[in-house]
Amino acid sequence: MRNFFNPENWLWRGFGRLADYFLLSACWFLCSIPLVTIGSASIALYDTVAHCVRGNEGQMVRRFLRTFKNELLRGFLLTVLFALLALLLNSVYQILSQMGNGSEVMRTVSVVYFCLLLLPLDCAGWCVALESRFVYPFGQLLKNALAFTFGYLPQTLAIAVAFILGFNLLRMFPFLVMLVPAPMVHLQAVFIEKVFKKYMPEEEEDSIEETTET
Repeated sequence: MRNFFNPENWLWRGFGRLADYFLLSACWFLCSIPLVTIGSASIALYDTVAHCVRGNEGQMVRRFLRTFKNELLRGFLLTVLFALLALLLNSVYQILSQMGNGSEVMRTVSVVYFCLLLLPLDCAGWCVALESRFVYPFGQLLKNALAFTFGYLPQTLAIAVAFILGFNLLRMFPFLVMLVPAPMVHLQAVFIEKVFKKYMPEEEEDSIEETTET
């Protein structure tokens, strides 16, 4: 019974992590309501997950809001850029789908094209993660995100799988929007942060490892 009330008990730690997910997902949802701030909210979410959930740092909400405020402009630019790209690529996909109704070859082309649509999504995921962890000029951020997308294909695939799982879960159960975003990003961060360790200063990497162990 004594172990049951121990705050280090796996059950209470699980409830604590669930509460963290709920709090961060709610922050992300509320800050994303204007739509043009989705990029800024996503950057803030990844930054907070990396430091406060994985790194066990405190003041999650304060860090989220501070990062969100600091990334409003860059997040807006990323949101507009990838939204326009998504609209363009989706328009091409719709055309290919209509052409594929009467042709087996065009139907195959439209399916292949649909699979390739995941690459811009992955590139956006890398942009969000890179923006939250490093300082780049905007053009260099896009170039590096593209390089990471193709240079780390297993991690890129993991980003896509995590997003697809989260998206389909929200499509079936929209009310989970207050819970799903944070664990989805946490899953992505598990793979992404292993790559980032190669590019971080040693002192920052050591501090992250120490807080994670504690």
